[in-house]
Amino acid sequence: MPTFNPDSLLAIRFHNARPGLELVAVVDAALPVALVTAEVLAQDRKNIPLLDEFVLRLVDHRVNSVASIAGMLGVPSRMIDQTAAGLFRSDDLRWNTAARAADSGPPAFQLTSKGEVTAKDAAAVVPVRVNQPLVYDLMLARVAPYDRRITITRGHAEGQGMIMLPSARSGPVEDSDISAADVTALLKESGTTDREVLQVKSIMQNKARRVLPVKVLVYADEERTEIQLGVVVDGELSNTHDLALIGHGGAQALGITVEPKPERPVLDPALEDVRVPIADVTAHRAEQAAFQMADHATPTPGPPAEAQQPQADEIRAIGVFEHPEILDTALTQARKRILIISPWIKNAIITTTFLSQLENRLNRGVKIDIAYGYEDNDAKTDPAAVRKLENLAARHREKLTFTRLKSSHAKVLVYDDVWVTTSFNWLSFKGDPDRTYRMEEGSLVRNRGITNTQYTRYLALIQDHRR
Repeated sequence: MPTFNPDSLLAIRFHNARPGLELVAVVDAALPVALVTAEVLAQDRKNIPLLDEFVLRLVDHRVNSVASIAGMLGVPSRMIDQTAAGLFRSDDLRWNTAARAADSGPPAFQLTSKGEVTAKDAAAVVPVRVNQPLVYDLMLARVAPYDRRITITRGHAEGQGMIMLPSARSGPVEDSDISAADVTALLKESGTTDREVLQVKSIMQNKARRVLPVKVLVYADEERTEIQLGVVVDGELSNTHDLALIGHGGAQALGITVEPKPERPVLDPALEDVRVPIADVTAHRAEQAAFQMADHATPTPGPPAEAQQPQADEIRAIGVFEHPEILDTALTQARKRILIISPWIKNAIITTTFLSQLENRLNRGVKIDIAYGYEDNDAKTDPAAVRKLENLAARHREKLTFTRLKSSHAKVLVYDDVWVTTSFNWLSFKGDPDRTYRMEEGSLVRNRGITNTQYTRYLALIQDHRR
């Protein structure tokens, strides 16, 4: 059973979140945040019931009988009896047989050694000044329970082509923007229930511009005239961020547009006749993903690629959200060959992980051919991404060819016995600054004879169109 990537799981979970609209894209986005440290006056709740504390502290001050303690506190004697019984069981109280209580009744209460420590600790709890690290959501203008460790710099997010979500403010976070109640509520939400913040004394803000990686879901109607967005934070749709984004202008403000679905490359008639359509493939993938998303069915790693048995032949559709998974499969499991043709190349795809995966395949003896090119002065290709692949090709001249074509509309992936022809841009599907999205569809053919023929044809095409 396949393991679905996070974007595919989000697509399966939330594809019906906007009735009447179709989920077109899952896009990497950056939520602006500020890392702040609040100096607060706080008090931690004591890990002892209030009545237990009062009884121990009164006994410590020689108020040592049930009647006297009840009278001092103004509560029924039976409550003191019950409390004292519990303190005897916890070894905090004992009878002082050498002394009688002031009313000449039974022996007086006496603190044990443990009780003395408990009473002292209870009396010692006083408000203290502490530095509380916080994350301030600049889009919602409030503190939020985000993990500071997963925030990244704005520059890094921009380099990865993430969409920058808007901020509700432009200036620094001020002391008045965060209240004691805000911090206490945030601590409770994060699992810290024994601390109460009494006062926020001051705020110190980290000067570095930080963002939290999130996802934006792009929905559109069939005519592509209505576009709605959904913001996914920590794996869940956030209605508050959705509303805030609408207030900032929604898709139009972010420059997001949706194009009609492009024509997919058509297979030979004999293959088209047996091709499994996209609706059937999508339904089957949803059934498989349900097992991965279920709490009781956490996926376990399969055997290494070298030990897997060959899969049966298949000819089927692939949807837009499956393409990255197929590319990842090629980069991590191919045994013999990989061929990629893509008009454009983006930094958001040619990451350190991508290059490491390529080099790992090369070191295992896999032959790799990559070709790109659309026009002479193509602004859609990132020069830095090209240099990274050129450097890798220079280190592996016998196993990796990296070719600039005169012009190519082809979008092809071949690995081992699999051939994929599609309208999907394999090496530039992330980080495109024009933010135009569309439902890409392709065809996957798993057949050694057919794939061999196509592999030979594309190698010849690369030679003929080399720049």
